[in-house]
Amino acid sequence: MTRVDQLSDISLREAAGWASQQAKRLAANFGLDLTADRETFVLAQTAKLGEEVGELQAEVLGAIKYCRADKLAQFTEESLAGELADVMVCTMLLAEILDVDLARAVATKIGFLRERKF
Repeated sequence: MTRVDQLSDISLREAAGWASQQAKRLAANFGLDLTADRETFVLAQTAKLGEEVGELQAEVLGAIKYCRADKLAQFTEESLAGELADVMVCTMLLAEILDVDLARAVATKIGFLRERKF
């Protein structure tokens, strides 16, 4: 079993644990203190999430062939999956920085959506 196969079914709790460590690495890399520079880190991660959402939008447009013909070749299932993953990773990091229990939030949201019955 490859490392990717081992990671392909991780829980949101496991992903949050990874995000916690990654947030510490990113903060250190950019010379930020997780407590003192929290607002700066939140704003930077929010900007990064916006960037990744924009890249996902381009991939979605490419997937439905709603782009210039000369750009079609750059859009693949793999690149779409990568951008979806980037958005999830940035969201997990932002949740970590803001002390949001993302696993609980997602479970709560899914429970709410199930109750809507549509």
